Amino acid sequence: MTSQTSQFQRTGLPCTILFVDVCGSTQLYETLGNARAQAIIAKTLAILSQAASRHLGTIIKTIGDEVMCTFTTARDAAHAALDMQRSIKHAVAHEDMGIKSLAVRVGFHSGPVISHAADVFGDTVNVAARLVGHAKPAQILIAKQTLRKLPREVAATTRFVGATAVKGKKEPVELYELIWERENLTLVQDVAAIEARAENIRLTATFGNVTIELGSSKPALHMGRGPENEFVIPDPLASRVHARIEYRRDRFVLIDQSLNGTYVQMQGAPETVLRRDEIVLDASGLIGLGKSTAAQQQLCVRFMVQRGSQVAERALFRKRSVR
Repeated sequence: MTSQTSQFQRTGLPCTILFVDVCGSTQLYETLGNARAQAIIAKTLAILSQAASRHLGTIIKTIGDEVMCTFTTARDAAHAALDMQRSIKHAVAHEDMGIKSLAVRVGFHSGPVISHAADVFGDTVNVAARLVGHAKPAQILIAKQTLRKLPREVAATTRFVGATAVKGKKEPVELYELIWERENLTLVQDVAAIEARAENIRLTATFGNVTIELGSSKPALHMGRGPENEFVIPDPLASRVHARIEYRRDRFVLIDQSLNGTYVQMQGAPETVLRRDEIVLDASGLIGLGKSTAAQQQLCVRFMVQRGSQVAERALFRKRSVR
């Protein structure tokens, strides 16, 4: 492990924490041998560290195949993350790495930190570490909180990819990908445009007397036999944590996590069985845990997806009702 003195030396000072991780390092050691794999990892970490330094980053430490660094602004961290991805791609393409393919993943998060003995700690560090853990090879992930701190021209090159539970957080964290390859770029005008579009779709789910509305403000719903779920289904065929619905990029996805499968009956379509798989929910329908929706409808979750004018009309109706 190596480290440098951090510029953040007091509690609560805001900064941006960035983690970058070399993907598939274990397989490198297995296929190339210790000496060659270690040399490739070392060269990769050097390229990543140089990219961080070019954008005023401070290297806090390297741990195995991962680099942790800090930046005074989210903008600098974003530019460093883009530089890292492009530098690694360039090095591999020009055969500088001695290997045909190699990828890194990046996650960064902005917020207050605690500095002690040339290291940093706190919730911001924990979230950044979780983000890089969720990132795919060659991907850069940030949370909505950090997206708000980016300049408009940088925020315009992001896209919403979903929401995920993060240890220590009560609500799911909304994830955005910072796009660095032009051929994969789907432009978004600005952060306000992202949020405005998100307001135009809702899913209402009902079980028994309980109705929950999903959207950008509540992007996930869990169902199963266990008491930790929002919908607790008292059926022995239901797994403890059986399935969940996630809001992703203007659509709702049902994900099966069970042993007995999740049954979905959407309006106008035949019943579908999910087994460790997922499906996009549309219109309205029923969800059965562990058995067909036709078997016992009182144990089914009912859902309805509303878009555009449907959401607006419903909001207007609620407003009039309050009056």
